[in-house]
Amino acid sequence: MEYSVHFSLTIHSLDGSKAASFGKRMTLPFVPFIGLRLAEREGATDPVVSVVWSALDQEFRCHIDSSEVEIADGYDLDMAFLIDQAKANGWEGAGRIYDTNS
Repeated sequence: MEYSVHFSLTIHSLDGSKAASFGKRMTLPFVPFIGLRLAEREGATDPVVSVVWSALDQEFRCHIDSSEVEIADGYDLDMAFLIDQAKANGWEGAGRIYDTNS
C-alpha cells in the first residue's frame, strides 16, 4: 500500500523573528510518523513534528520545523544557506522570508 503525503517545512531565523515556508508531495510505502526524517541529496531533514490525516484530500499532512544554527567554529547554517539547501532538495516555495513579528 502507498500513502500520499504533503510535507510542509518552515525554516525559522535563530531569534524566531523571520521564517520561510516550503512544501513537497511524496508517496510513502508506510504511514508517516512523528520523528520521521527524510534522507535527501543535501542531507537529512529535521524530524517531522506533526502528522494529520486530511479526509478531504485523502492524504497525510506532515510538518517539519527547522531553524538557523550557530556553530562554535564560526560556520553558521543561516537562513540563506538552509533555503538554498531546501530548494536543491526539491522543496517548493519560499519566494520570500516573512517577518513573524507582525
